[in-house]
Amino acid sequence: MKTYSITNSGTRALLIDLDNCPRQIEELPEALAGFQRAIACYGGVEPKVHVSVVPLLAAAINEGKLEIIGMQKRGKNAADFGLAFWAGRLSAEMPAETEFLILSQDVDLDHVVNLLCSAGRKVERIDGKTSKIEIANKPISTPRQQKTANRHIAGFVEEYYLKYLQTGKPRPVKRTTLLNSIKSAFKNKKEIKSEEVLQGLVARGIVAIDGKGRVTYAEAATEPPSLPAESSDGELAF
Repeated sequence: MKTYSITNSGTRALLIDLDNCPRQIEELPEALAGFQRAIACYGGVEPKVHVSVVPLLAAAINEGKLEIIGMQKRGKNAADFGLAFWAGRLSAEMPAETEFLILSQDVDLDHVVNLLCSAGRKVERIDGKTSKIEIANKPISTPRQQKTANRHIAGFVEEYYLKYLQTGKPRPVKRTTLLNSIKSAFKNKKEIKSEEVLQGLVARGIVAIDGKGRVTYAEAATEPPSLPAESSDGELAF
């Protein structure tokens, strides 16, 4: 079996054709570590999920990281059309450097691959029945380097919270508009990834995002969020 290895660096989106790769849903909890967004579509029989996987998938859905979509009108190519729609939507919503991985044995999805490539995106389709996604080892970093990186992001999370969420003005109600707001706030700081700031807001309970990308805010969060505490190994815990 061919293995597609990824690391946790960079921005990636995963599109899965569950009609062709029904067993891949069991691998999603582990595979999601390497992706910022994942969309799984099915147009046929609803995929079965082992009970032990349900809490992990539910957590990813609640964070707005994963969506599992059953097409309203079933059919042979229904999931393909769903994935084509989401490929275009994510291409518009996510950063320009986002890489796409399409998991399907259906060669018709190569049309989506070609369109993403023509839009300047890096994209690959792999056959989910003969391939397996594995998370490659992360680049080695020292506790001091990890501590610095985490505190760096935490500082921008706090800055965005104070300047844009505590002003009394209307706050973004959708994940995409919140990401765009974060991106605009740090437009002069190219090293800042809006996805990382958003995940910091979610991790600290400042915002919650449902499976449809709707954003809610913790009304009790009226005080500036404190920097995360250091753990015993020198890392920061959100």
